[in-house]
Amino acid sequence: MERYRLLKNEATADIAFIAYGKTLNELFRNIAIAVSNVMVLNVKREGSKKIHFNLHSENLDYLVVDFINKIIFYKDYKNILITDAEVEIDKKLNLKCNATAEELEGLKNNFLADVKAATLHDLVVKKEKGLIRCKIVLDV
Repeated sequence: MERYRLLKNEATADIAFIAYGKTLNELFRNIAIAVSNVMVLNVKREGSKKIHFNLHSENLDYLVVDFINKIIFYKDYKNILITDAEVEIDKKLNLKCNATAEELEGLKNNFLADVKAATLHDLVVKKEKGLIRCKIVLDV
């Protein structure tokens, strides 16, 4: 099963991708991996730093956007890139994340794109063929 797929020609000034998962937890992990790979070429998933955060949202679409924007927060304000994430989401859409990360300084030679934010434009989260699929557009 592929973790995610970049969508070419989907958004002219942005980057779009579809992430997949058998569960919501796996979907959100694959979203984190996709976002880091959009920003840094060949990023390794094992990181030297550990990060823990919690989020809550009233609906799944907003939880996706909040999750990605939290990854961007760490990049912009803490100068670290989340490279992998173990995510637990309960039925009330409370998200717990234990992530690994790397200092951006050590990754600057492989930097591809500076993601500014996740958008609600064309955001779709749906179950199909036994997988949960999320299409999202990132503002770069």
